[in-house]
Amino acid sequence: MNHVVYKFVLSDRIKVLALLCFSGIAGFFATMHSPFLYDDAHAIQDNPYIKNLSEFQQTVGIQNIFNRSVLLLTFSINYALGQSEVFGYHLFNIFLHVCVGIVLYFLIAELLTLEQPSLKPQLKKLPLVASLVHLFNPVTVESVTYISSRSSVLATLFYVLSFYFLVRFSKAKEKRGDGLSLIHYPVLAFLLFLFGLGAKEIIITLPVIAVLYLWVQSPTKSFRKFFPDLAAILIPLLGYLLYRYVEMGSLLVIKTDPYSHLVDRGLYFLTQIKVVISYYFLKLLFPINLNFEPDIRLVSGLTDWEWIAALMAMTSIACAVFYQKSVLLKGAFFWALLTVLPTSSIIPLKQFAIEHRTYLPGIGISVGMGILLLRAVPLVSQARHALLILMVLYGFLTIQRSLDYRTEVILWEDTVNKSPYKSMAHNNLGTAYLFEDRLDEARKSFEISLALSPSSTDPYINLGHIHLRNKEWDKARIKFDLALKLGASRSQVFFNSGLMRLRLNQPEEALPFLLKAIEIKSHRALYHYELGNAFRKLKQHDSALKAYRRALELEPSHVEAQNNIGVIFWNLKVLDKAEIEFKKALQMSDGKVTIHSNLANLYIAQKRFSQAIPHLKSVTSQRPDDLRAKNLLHIAEVLQQTKAQ
Repeated sequence: MNHVVYKFVLSDRIKVLALLCFSGIAGFFATMHSPFLYDDAHAIQDNPYIKNLSEFQQTVGIQNIFNRSVLLLTFSINYALGQSEVFGYHLFNIFLHVCVGIVLYFLIAELLTLEQPSLKPQLKKLPLVASLVHLFNPVTVESVTYISSRSSVLATLFYVLSFYFLVRFSKAKEKRGDGLSLIHYPVLAFLLFLFGLGAKEIIITLPVIAVLYLWVQSPTKSFRKFFPDLAAILIPLLGYLLYRYVEMGSLLVIKTDPYSHLVDRGLYFLTQIKVVISYYFLKLLFPINLNFEPDIRLVSGLTDWEWIAALMAMTSIACAVFYQKSVLLKGAFFWALLTVLPTSSIIPLKQFAIEHRTYLPGIGISVGMGILLLRAVPLVSQARHALLILMVLYGFLTIQRSLDYRTEVILWEDTVNKSPYKSMAHNNLGTAYLFEDRLDEARKSFEISLALSPSSTDPYINLGHIHLRNKEWDKARIKFDLALKLGASRSQVFFNSGLMRLRLNQPEEALPFLLKAIEIKSHRALYHYELGNAFRKLKQHDSALKAYRRALELEPSHVEAQNNIGVIFWNLKVLDKAEIEFKKALQMSDGKVTIHSNLANLYIAQKRFSQAIPHLKSVTSQRPDDLRAKNLLHIAEVLQQTKAQ
C-alpha cells in the first residue's frame, strides 16, 4: 500500500515539475534570440575577465565576491561555450528562472506546515499556484531576458535553495533531536549563501528570513534554547559585514556608483517608499505598462505628499495582512518588504527604480497572490478555472512584453513612449539608432536628451560618434572634449579625443589622451595600436614598436599592427626585418591588398622583380583601377625578362 502511495505521489511530482519546466520555457521562448542590450556590452562583450575560462581563477578568483565573481563565472562559462552568441546566455537565464520556480515549489511545500490547521486544506495547491504565478509574471521578463540582470535570478536561486536546506535541517532536527548527523544541510545552506553573495548582495537578508522562520516554527522555545541557532545564523552575516567594511571601507557606499555619494540619503529613502508601493508592488500585482527605465521623481522633502500617501498605503496593507489568520500570508508580506530593502533603502543608486530588482521580492507577492486566490475560490474546480484564466492572462502579457526585447530600437522606443521626459531613455534610443546607422534619427534623440539634461555627457559623446562616422574630425573632437569637461571619465572618450587629433594630424596633442585611455582600460588592443600610430607619426620608432607589439599581445590577429611594424623597419631601411614582418602580416590577413603592395614595393627596391610580380598581380586583381600597380607590374615583368636574357 505504501509503495502504491509513494508511486502516486512521485508521479504527481513529476507532472508538476514537467508543468513548471514547460511554463518557464513557454513564457520566454520568444526571447531566445533577443540581442545584447544596454549594460550587456560592459558586462559581457567588452569584459576581459570572462574571455578565458581557464584563467578565471587567476584573473578574477571565485573568492572575490565583491566583484560578483560567481556571476562572472557563469558569463565566462557561456563565453567559453558560445563566445558572443546570445542564444546560450538566454538559455542559461531561462534555466535559472525555471530552477527558481521548481525550488520555490518544494520550499512552499515545506513551509505549509507553519500554516493554521484550518487553512491547510484550502492551501494544499499553494506550492504549484505560487510557482506558476512567479514563473509567468510579466515583471520577470526584464530579469530573465536582459542578460546583465542574471545577477538577480542567480542570487534568488541561491537564496531559495539555501533557505530550503535550512528549513529541511530545522524540521529534521526537531524530529530526530540530533543535529550532528544532519550537518550537511547547514553546510550546504552556508555555501549557497556565499555563492549568492558572489552573484548579488541582495542575499544579505537571508539570515533575517531564517531567524523569522525559526521563531515562527517554535514560538514557545526559550531564548536559551533558541540562542545557538540564532548565533549560527547571524555570525556569518556579521562576519560578512565586517569583511565588507574592511575591504571596501564602508557598508553604505557603492564605489562604482557615484550616486552613493551625490544623492541625499534621506530624500532617496523617502523616494524608495514611494517606489516600493506605487511602482514595484503595483506592477507585481498588475503587470501592465512595464517600463525598462521608469521615470521616478526624487521627492522634494518630508512634506512631499507622494511618499506620505505611499507610506499610508503600506501601513494599511500591513495592518490588513497582520490582522488576518494566514501565517504564510504574513510571511509573504514580510519577505517582499524585507528583500526589497537592499536596493530600495538608504544606499542611493543611479536608477531609482528598475524592474529586475523585484525578482526576489516578487516571490513574496507570488505566494501572497496564491494564498488570496485559493482562499477566495475555495472549490477545487473553480480554483483551477481561476488559475487557468490568470495564467493565460499572465502568459499573454509575458509574451507581449518579451516582444519588446526583440531589438534595442524596439525596446528604447517603447521606453521613450513611457518615459518621454527621461534624458537617459532618449540617449539610449539614439545609441540604438546609431548602431543601425540611422544617423538623422540618432541625432534628434541625442538633441532631445541634451535639452532634457544639458549637463549629461553621453549625448555629447554620441553626437561625437555621428561626426566621426561622417569624418568630421574637428566637430567630433569638440564634442568629445566637451564631454570630458563635463566630467566624462570613460576610456572610450579619452581615446576618441586622441583619435580625432590623430586624424587631424596632431599626434603630439593626441598622445596624452591615448595614454589616459590606456591607463583606464589597458586591455584594449585598439588603444595601443593608435598609440603606436601617434608615435610613428612623431618618428618615435622604439615607442611605436612597443605599442604595436603590445597590441599584438592583446590581439594576436591584429593585422594592421603587424603590418605597421614592417612599415617602421621599411622607414628605417632595415629591409630584411621589414620583409619578415610583412610576411607575418600577410599570413594573418589572408591576402590583404595593402600588405601585398608593401611587399611588392620592398622587392622592387631590392630589385627582386620575380618575387614582386605575384604580389603586384594580387594588387591589380583586387584593385583593377590601380594604375600605379599596373605600371609597376609591367615594369617589373619587363625588367625580369631583361634580367633573364
